[in-house]
Amino acid sequence: MVMNREKFAALFKDLISHLYDPTVLETHPLSQYFSAADPDSSTSCARAIQNLILQEIEQLRPPGSEPQAQSPEWRPYLILYKRYVSGESPREIANALFIGDRQFRRDHSRALQALSGRIWERYLLPQTGQKEEEQPSDENEFVLHFEQLDLSGTLKSLEGILSQRLRSEQIHLDLSIPAHPIPISADRVLLRQMVLSLINYGLQLCTTESLKICIEAAPATAGILIEFETDEQWEAIRDESSELLRYIRGWGKRMHARIEEHYPPRGQKGTVSLRLVFAPIKHRTILVVDDQAAALKMFERYLSRTGLQVVGNTNPEQTLQLAAQLQPDLIILDVMMPRLDGWEVLQSLQSNPATKNIPVLVCSAWDEPDLAYSLGAAAFLKKPLLQRNLLDVLYQLNLLE
Repeated sequence: MVMNREKFAALFKDLISHLYDPTVLETHPLSQYFSAADPDSSTSCARAIQNLILQEIEQLRPPGSEPQAQSPEWRPYLILYKRYVSGESPREIANALFIGDRQFRRDHSRALQALSGRIWERYLLPQTGQKEEEQPSDENEFVLHFEQLDLSGTLKSLEGILSQRLRSEQIHLDLSIPAHPIPISADRVLLRQMVLSLINYGLQLCTTESLKICIEAAPATAGILIEFETDEQWEAIRDESSELLRYIRGWGKRMHARIEEHYPPRGQKGTVSLRLVFAPIKHRTILVVDDQAAALKMFERYLSRTGLQVVGNTNPEQTLQLAAQLQPDLIILDVMMPRLDGWEVLQSLQSNPATKNIPVLVCSAWDEPDLAYSLGAAAFLKKPLLQRNLLDVLYQLNLLE
């Protein structure tokens, strides 16, 4: 999948809606393309994007000293200038230009199309000296860093941004966030970007003065619901924004999340529901058996961002009782321990019906994987341990996704 004019235009509508939010601009999928347009700039990426877009809006100004509010020639420039330079609301702009809300939406969309096309042709397309179909891939622009996140806390942290964004559209935010945490596994930056972009997609369809956002939690799923009313023209606007929605779906797929959409019947006004749905974190426990307290701290540090609960045990003689009681998803077992070594512990675990099905990862300074496997271990790692090797084994054992 490569970046082309149509994909750029769809994502540009999302980008420009956050023109004065540096955090969103710096992490937006288009940021890399704008950075390439001005590689020698000493300003930040966000500032470079702002400067370039504002400069290009001014270039759309028709010749003549006085703006003509009712002139079709002046309308694209006036809409963009009033919206993104003066910060006026859509209704204020529509009143100033003597047009209705529907006409404003159509003209605003055409103006953004013209602006994005101009930027694409002048800055992005010539950058590599290639044809459009040869532009570099945009699928793997950043590496995800999964960690346990609180969906309620994430939405709460965005409340200020969302309120300001909706106020600019003269839309009331009806926000409902549960007091208790809703744990999910996701990349923090990408999750925030997905939520903001999905809401921005919804704002392109919303035609009333209120937009509802709430968190839904069930035993099998957790997600964010965005709900609002739209008019009979929703289908055309959805089609214009299809590339943005495709990107959001793609980001969701990388984080094991899905987008659910519900629209009114074709040609009718009604309620639109958009859901960003995650599978809740499965609470998994790892029992670490090592007589060295420093080793237990190391495992806690290595696994601190995985969502796995680490239970430490420095007394090997208590392992069988603890394992039977906790029923952990994995036991990480040291070999060189006093009084009772790891091999003896492994044999006792394997011979007990209450613990024999618990997978065991044997860790030893001695390179003896064959002995570990022969005694029933599920995996073996040689000490000293590297975090990436430990995480690789946990992925292989399906303890991480």
